[in-house]
Amino acid sequence: MTEPDAGLSELFRDEATQRLDQMDTGLLAIEAGDAGAETVDSLFRNAHTIKGAAGMLGFDDIRAVAHAAEDVLAGVRDAGAFPPGLAALLLRATAALRAQVAGAGEPVDDLIDDLAASRSALAGDVRLPGVIGTGMGLPEATGPAATGALGAAGTEAGAVEADALETGAPPPGAPEPDAAEPGAPEPAARVTGVPTSAALRHTLRVPAEKIDHLLDVAGEIMQERRRLAHSLGAEDRLSEETADLLGVGARMLDDLKDTAVGMRTLPLSVIAGPLPRAVRDMARAAGKDVGFAVTGADTELDRVILESLSDPLVHLLRNAVVHGVESPAERERAGKPARGRVELRAVPRGSVVEIVVADDGRGVSPEVTEKARREGSLTDLLARAGYSTAAEVTDLAGRGVGLDAVKTYARSLGGSIEVRSEPGRGMDVVLWFPLALALAEVLLFERGGAVYGVPLAAVEEVVTVTQPLVLQGRPALEIRGKSLPVYDVAALVGAAAPPLRDRPPALIIAAGGRRVIASCDALLGQEEVVIKSLGPLLAGVEGYLGAAILGDGRIALLADPAMLARGSRHVPGTAAPDAAAGLAAAPKVLVVEDSFTVRELQRSILEAAGYPVVTARDGRDALAALDRDAGIALVVTDLEMPELDGIGLTRAIRADTARSSLPVVIVTSHGAEDDRRRGIEAGADAYMAKRSFDQRSLLSTVERLVGR
Repeated sequence: MTEPDAGLSELFRDEATQRLDQMDTGLLAIEAGDAGAETVDSLFRNAHTIKGAAGMLGFDDIRAVAHAAEDVLAGVRDAGAFPPGLAALLLRATAALRAQVAGAGEPVDDLIDDLAASRSALAGDVRLPGVIGTGMGLPEATGPAATGALGAAGTEAGAVEADALETGAPPPGAPEPDAAEPGAPEPAARVTGVPTSAALRHTLRVPAEKIDHLLDVAGEIMQERRRLAHSLGAEDRLSEETADLLGVGARMLDDLKDTAVGMRTLPLSVIAGPLPRAVRDMARAAGKDVGFAVTGADTELDRVILESLSDPLVHLLRNAVVHGVESPAERERAGKPARGRVELRAVPRGSVVEIVVADDGRGVSPEVTEKARREGSLTDLLARAGYSTAAEVTDLAGRGVGLDAVKTYARSLGGSIEVRSEPGRGMDVVLWFPLALALAEVLLFERGGAVYGVPLAAVEEVVTVTQPLVLQGRPALEIRGKSLPVYDVAALVGAAAPPLRDRPPALIIAAGGRRVIASCDALLGQEEVVIKSLGPLLAGVEGYLGAAILGDGRIALLADPAMLARGSRHVPGTAAPDAAAGLAAAPKVLVVEDSFTVRELQRSILEAAGYPVVTARDGRDALAALDRDAGIALVVTDLEMPELDGIGLTRAIRADTARSSLPVVIVTSHGAEDDRRRGIEAGADAYMAKRSFDQRSLLSTVERLVGR
């Protein structure tokens, strides 16, 4: 038949994945002896539906495997018993179906033969009016364990559903789950908040790009409204009618923003379905007995985060199973239940979502705890590149990426990580992510004339630094019986600023298992901001989540709480925090850039490094600035600009006898060799492609050219 319509194929993949999730949950419950009386009927219906839909769309391999699994389940219904070992075979079938649905299937002839043999064996059994799962034992793990189970995990990047799935309610006519029998074993896998019905509400499929654009537009409208409010002045000076109109507009805008964010977010259950199967397979391969539970699966996260969250979660779950949970014999010697417990929790906390992978295993050793205390925090130690607590290299542990990769992943999305553990009491790995990547609730503050923001979720409270103690040579403040180190924000971000006044305001920031007090010049208040990417200019530089344009036109750099909590640092090219005299004497830099956002970001970076900065929109504006200000010691210019571009500006500077030796740095997104040669031939002292340099490279180049 002809190739199926792409939209129908996508709908089939979505529904098939949901049904396979339900089949895995049912099969794992059967293995654990916790299946209800209708479990086999549910498995049969799901296999039958997948078979029928695949046949209509011409997916013959999928239809064949689903048909073979359906036949086996029909035999189970006829026999009235579920033989030992059959759950493992059917889990092989669901793993193969997942891979096929995801477009990565392998030959399935052997699997179909095994299913057919099982069906024949069932046909020869005497009908047993028994119960499903009685006396089954635990069959050996077969097939590519976690890999097969997770082959189709994740969300489709091309489109999202504009309406959510029904969650938490069984399909019409479906029986209620059986109550647990006294003394019955704990289920091996349990997921709460995951859809139990494949029935969908009426949905409208919308390309993800359109939803992203809607959120961008909502963010831009928020910015424009704030600029308007700033231009109009204080609310108490406005007429009643104008104030009412602004209030109505604000409420409508909040509704638009919430709707756009809601369309961009999806529940954790979208990727949670394959995880119980993955944990089961990893536990068996490691010789462990592990119960697994997911709570808060209806908690919603940004689609972009969900698209990439499966791999980090699987890594953390593997760590919990292989490194954390002990063997049954070891647990019994420690006075613990033979079955270990691993849990995945998702909890919304305002504009932040908290994801926790927890286990009740051995935790870290006393030696690791002591080493972490000496080096700063357990998070810093365990998330160090290459660090591993594995005693030996196995197929599941001791090689590949570690917590450092999870930490890098979280920070790349504006999130953070914290590890909590005590010897013998298990471990919690906590990830925090913004609910929506484009918006964030931040606390704004000012230091040295620059505005910064930090995610509100990382701010425990605001205090005034009154007479700090001195502990180990560093100022500290006692907060409810605990002494916390006090830092100047300028020292934390590596910026130049005059000394702080007496009794400055400060923020208590908690991140990565650390708490510090960061003092500043002034607190500007809480605000929901639209996060702008810093772009190539800050690529590779740790410490910033992005930037925001405020209502008064100023740029606020959004600081990473983990960077602030680590303590003071020094960036090459920056001045000491109390170097007010050095700031005044630093060479002046002219930044020429037609993009307002990029221009202001460059200005913020250079000013934070101690350089006075003037700006210009294009080459002609820059020449006028040079005529007005003889103190300009260096020019940083974009290449492509209206009126007069960077090449023309450089040539004009070199043609002027009075300023022909003025250093010029061309910064552009064009990195071709021809463009570089044109820039150098025009007389540029340095040519920097935005995609290949970071903040340090820019500051180092400026420092070299001005001889600072």
